[in-house]
Amino acid sequence: MTTTIAARMRAGECIGSIWLQSGSTAIADMVAEARPDAIVFDVQHGLWPRQSLFDAIATVRDRTTPIVRVAENTDTAICEALDMGAEGVIVPMVNTPEEAARAVAAARFAPQGHRSVGGIRTTLAIKPYLARANRDLMIAVMIETPAAVDSAEAIARTPGLDMVFVGTGDLGVAYTGAPDPAPETDVAVARVLDACSRAGVPGGVFCAYASFAIERRRQGARFVSIGGDGALMMMGAKQAQSLFATGGNTLGARPVSGATLFVSGANRGIGREIVRAAVTAGATRIYAASRTSGALDDLAAEAPERVQPVVLDVTDHDAVTAMASRCRDVSILINNAGVNHNVSLLTAPDLAGARQEMEVNYFGTLAMCRAFAPVLRANGGGAIVNMESILSRMPLHIMGSLCASKAAGLSLTQSLRGELRPHNTLVVAIMPGAVDTRMTAGQDFPKEPPGRIAEALVDALQRGIEDVYPGDMAGGVAAGLALDPKAVERQMAEIRSA
Repeated sequence: MTTTIAARMRAGECIGSIWLQSGSTAIADMVAEARPDAIVFDVQHGLWPRQSLFDAIATVRDRTTPIVRVAENTDTAICEALDMGAEGVIVPMVNTPEEAARAVAAARFAPQGHRSVGGIRTTLAIKPYLARANRDLMIAVMIETPAAVDSAEAIARTPGLDMVFVGTGDLGVAYTGAPDPAPETDVAVARVLDACSRAGVPGGVFCAYASFAIERRRQGARFVSIGGDGALMMMGAKQAQSLFATGGNTLGARPVSGATLFVSGANRGIGREIVRAAVTAGATRIYAASRTSGALDDLAAEAPERVQPVVLDVTDHDAVTAMASRCRDVSILINNAGVNHNVSLLTAPDLAGARQEMEVNYFGTLAMCRAFAPVLRANGGGAIVNMESILSRMPLHIMGSLCASKAAGLSLTQSLRGELRPHNTLVVAIMPGAVDTRMTAGQDFPKEPPGRIAEALVDALQRGIEDVYPGDMAGGVAAGLALDPKAVERQMAEIRSA
């Protein structure tokens, strides 16, 4: 090894580790491909039989540093983990300096300790191993009780100790009765990190996820967990199931058949196809809105008994209010009106385009929601569908001001869910990628046909799905954001206009 974990911590670096409890060598192999600073094999609370642990350490050690959290503070547990090739151990439930000294002695060869010489992996090159083991292997102890917090500085001053690690879950249970983050636990963590700083020994903190770990690093932690196999797999599975089933919605489906819809921006592109899809799905009446009279006469002629053209500019808020008063039978509002000037933030000649995009895409949508929400409530709930874009979640710099307006629209949509849920109103966000409409004219990348977006919208209402990503581009970006959002950001930054 070039620079050991212990040396990197002493130099001020913060080590990020992923904890594995599943007992699966295959999962260890996949996690190692992410090249974390360290993998901690949790023997105390995990499912690691000896042979699987031996195999897993061999699998990952050329890509990361294998550490073992042993089951107990005994010579056998500590020596066994190191004999398997672990480059360090984390010893749990240490409450006193004497217990810390016992762990160090069990992990060090004479004269610093009394570790026994042996093990299949270590004896493959025993002399080089003996020469470096006392210097390179990381020996850490865990503080997990209030008594240990009180003794933190004395524990940290134990000769030969490389790190004091805070077990936040057990501390949380001790202080508050639950393992969740709490002010009492934060105070205890700060006390331990301060004690470690005074003793000149790195302190570490167990964190459930990377966002917590970033904050602990700022606070001075030199070893953190950034996730674990069980939690990451469970969260990913729950997210996938929720997205596929309902998108998180618990209000139920909103059938289009027999419903009365209002569709803004219906004169072209996606809007026209939404009207057609609603007719096919059996809507009773569809108010199809455009800014100019006569723009929808041909579309209305396709189903004159059900499609009723109306004139509306969503930026005219008085007209919006009047339209809601007129259309008292609406149960599904579809906010499709939008504008895109296809310019980046810095190359636009002025702010006029950005202001118009925000006025139409955000304020216009907000005005429609405010005006029609009481109508929907009076009709028993219903649904609001906001036509956003996958760019509301990850911007594309060549149309930066549009992205800002769509991000504002998505935030609006998410906020409305909390307000309108008590009124039994479902709020849906449709987030397609590039669609073959006038808005994307001149852009050279694959585009979805408008009809496909309209079909996805109707399907979302029929199934009660809140967040919809129609098309391969939108689905791909959404998946990327769930797995590696910074990689998606870099990919989007590389896209250039035609």
